[in-house]
Amino acid sequence: MITSHSDSLLFFCHMLHQIYAVSITIRIVLGFMLIALIWKFDFAPFMVLIIAILNDGTIMTISKDRVKPSPLPDSWKLNEIFATGVVLGTYLALMTVVFFWVIHKTDFFTNKFGVRSIRDSEFEMMSALYLQVSIVSQALIFVTRSRSWSFVERPGFLLVTAFLLAQLVATLIAVYANWEFARIKGIGWGWAGVIWLFSIVFYFPLDIFKFFIRFVLSGRAWDNLLQNKTAFTTKENYGKGEREAQWATAQRTLHGLQAPEPASHTLFNDKSSYRELSEIAEQAKRRAEIARLRELNTLKGHVESVVKLKGLDIDTINQNYTV
Repeated sequence: MITSHSDSLLFFCHMLHQIYAVSITIRIVLGFMLIALIWKFDFAPFMVLIIAILNDGTIMTISKDRVKPSPLPDSWKLNEIFATGVVLGTYLALMTVVFFWVIHKTDFFTNKFGVRSIRDSEFEMMSALYLQVSIVSQALIFVTRSRSWSFVERPGFLLVTAFLLAQLVATLIAVYANWEFARIKGIGWGWAGVIWLFSIVFYFPLDIFKFFIRFVLSGRAWDNLLQNKTAFTTKENYGKGEREAQWATAQRTLHGLQAPEPASHTLFNDKSSYRELSEIAEQAKRRAEIARLRELNTLKGHVESVVKLKGLDIDTINQNYTV
């Protein structure tokens, strides 16, 4: 269990790197595999190497990033790492497949934005596909590093600088490079702008997927579905009246207006579960650990601990010490 501030920062950086690595691996393998199977279009291995080099250069700046540590002692969450990585990677792979279908089988971008058609040029489609993969693959790091919306938590200066430089290089390659050995040809600034717009539009759902995965893994979604049976109830207004009555009864019991039910009926009834009890025990354990660290590492906590051991009245002491 991670408790100190510095260790929590290091631990969180390492965990977001693992989520990013799983997502990118699935995104590259699944996306290019589907394109190769459906349209017999093989992505150039040299361009995969370029993507890997630019990604590695950007990911190295995570060690200097401005991340928010967990407010509670943290631990490995392998189910969250793999679930988030699989979902985000699959979504990005499907978006790449959709993008390739649009530029290969339709003239949507040509009709909407006035760019020339590249559907008959294998080398230009290679450049466009490379730029789309490069942009969203590196932008994913801003999603995995944040606990809330990725555009709300400001990243570190080095991370932003590395991302902008890497994408500047990727954009210049897609716009100007004519490398026959890599099967790419410059597509011009018009197509580069269209690809950036496409990538930005399909970037925002990544945060929503991240929040949804955390909600599902927390167990609250399954509690509403299975225990409360909210989705399949036949009660009027999904049982709203019954829930209001239960809340009123709980409030009357809290204020002494109604005797509480026997413990045998309330501790392990249908509304409680072993998972809830284990979560309460885990939270109590974390609070106890935080209190113990506070007593050991702060002057105020140490003084209060000594006062309690001596049996003194702390209200009569002139508290002139500082933390």
